[in-house]
Amino acid sequence: MPAPVTPSTSSAPVRGKTDFSLPFVIDALVHQRVLSAEQGQNILTREQAARARVLKNQGIVGKDAARYDVSPVEIVAAFQVPLADGRGSLDEDRVTEIAARAAGVPYKKVDPLKLDMALATRTVSRPFAQKHVLLPLEKAQDGRLVVAVANPFDKELFKSIHVLTGMAIDPVLASKTDILRAI
Repeated sequence: MPAPVTPSTSSAPVRGKTDFSLPFVIDALVHQRVLSAEQGQNILTREQAARARVLKNQGIVGKDAARYDVSPVEIVAAFQVPLADGRGSLDEDRVTEIAARAAGVPYKKVDPLKLDMALATRTVSRPFAQKHVLLPLEKAQDGRLVVAVANPFDKELFKSIHVLTGMAIDPVLASKTDILRAI
């Protein structure tokens, strides 16, 4: 049986689901000089307000708000920090791309028009995909399944998908919004 997940790099530390956190994402952005240390600290200090803003902007209220897991990428993007080059602000795609680099996994912009929806629906159920924020993208020539995820460190999820499909999993990081929109 093939290995369930491709390791990102041999020198990368073993990380768990909770390691994909706001401090991890902010550290990656500061390291890439997209945020200053002061901006990063400001975001950490105002995390709860940003979570509430994300829920409000998505129209999520009541019991749904309690169940919705606001991602660290969504929190940072909610601040709409202007980019240093003056061309726009730090959006979910840019934050996701930088976080993917820091996590040692590929970044993938999900294009709903280029999706193989037959593969996605054959592979996992819609409720499972929504709950775990994942989207099967393609079956590689070597039989591995490329899956867009919002948390690149969720090894238990990768194992579950491997058990469900019998295929080894190659995770790619995509924005949570893009994944949920495509599902």
